[in-house]
Amino acid sequence: MNKQLFSAAATIILSASILGACSNNEVANETEPTATSIATTPVVEATATPVPSATPSATEAPASAAPDPTDPQTSERPETREFGEQEGGVSGQTATLEQGDGYSLYITGDFTLNAQTNRLSLTEDPAYYAEIESLASEYDLTALKQQGETELTATGSAKDYSGELVEHPLGFAELYLQATGDKGVVDYMVWKNQAGEAFLFRIHNPKGALSNKFSPWVMVSLATLERN
Repeated sequence: MNKQLFSAAATIILSASILGACSNNEVANETEPTATSIATTPVVEATATPVPSATPSATEAPASAAPDPTDPQTSERPETREFGEQEGGVSGQTATLEQGDGYSLYITGDFTLNAQTNRLSLTEDPAYYAEIESLASEYDLTALKQQGETELTATGSAKDYSGELVEHPLGFAELYLQATGDKGVVDYMVWKNQAGEAFLFRIHNPKGALSNKFSPWVMVSLATLERN
């Protein structure tokens, strides 16, 4: 009898062990998907990371676009330009863009520009002319004034008209010295365009029969000066 009870107890204990082992295996199998799910999260984040890093490349592309046409270094001036009637009833004219030594300006058909001597003269009589000199960005206005006064003594006593020029194509001159003599009128001027580029002009007007053809349009041309 005792032997039978011992066998029955052993059978119960063995069955319980088997059931316990099966239960443990099921628990272990149920936890594996959880671990797999957690492990995939960094992979997703890693593949998503390049997406924002590609954004700067897209935003940098416009930087290599065509240059701004308003940039002085890239803009092109038209070949011709129309100018209306000038003071004193002088009829309007069409001017053509001409290239000088590091600059350009518009001149009418009555004028000739010598790029080597930087002299803009009346074609019919070269005694009517304006010499153009580009000035450095840092120039000595006091020294230029002294130089101008010295040069003008050969013509006559210099008068100073510096400042705002009413109804004048140049509009404003930092320095405007003028002398009148037997040989006509000589102007010595320091002028800046809207870009701040400075030029020195020496203008000779013999005050002869061609003065009315020379005076208005030489000033209009000089007012269109721009450096290249």
